[in-house]
Amino acid sequence: MAIEVFSRYEKKYLIDDSTYRYIIDSISDHMVPDKYSKNGEFYNIANIYYDTLDDALIRASIEKPVYKEKLRLRSYGVPELDDKVFLEIKKKYKGLVNKRRTKLKLCEAYDLTMDGIYPEIQDYMNPQVLSEIEYFLKCTSYNLRYILHTIVVPILRQTILILELHLIQILNHEEQM
Repeated sequence: MAIEVFSRYEKKYLIDDSTYRYIIDSISDHMVPDKYSKNGEFYNIANIYYDTLDDALIRASIEKPVYKEKLRLRSYGVPELDDKVFLEIKKKYKGLVNKRRTKLKLCEAYDLTMDGIYPEIQDYMNPQVLSEIEYFLKCTSYNLRYILHTIVVPILRQTILILELHLIQILNHEEQM
């Protein structure tokens, strides 16, 4: 069973390819592929982040506030509508990240986030987290903001860090074209 509620401190660093390769070579004998890796191969993590129509969540996040939150839909691999994904609320307070997530079928997640249709509770869902997500959606005027795919190494997650403001500026520019 996947961990649905946890807290951690996160530090993210932008590293070049040679540093990444050095780290992988140094630790690979001590690491094992995770359950999403098929035969030790790379796989995609697909994320959809939600934001308000005026980009309030990302703008607040960039200002490095003491508290911030975001809603994210995450899948490991490219999902079909009946595949299970994670709908997550991430909250950060004084550097401590709290993540609360529940499994949903992709179609259920779309129904909830895009149309406000609350799913019928199933054994794979966390009803408490679903209630928190429903409350978040009711309190926030949101829309689908962007999709970011990252490639994952089965031993160590290599995340391509993109300055979020820059990404939004690119998307806004494309929408105007």
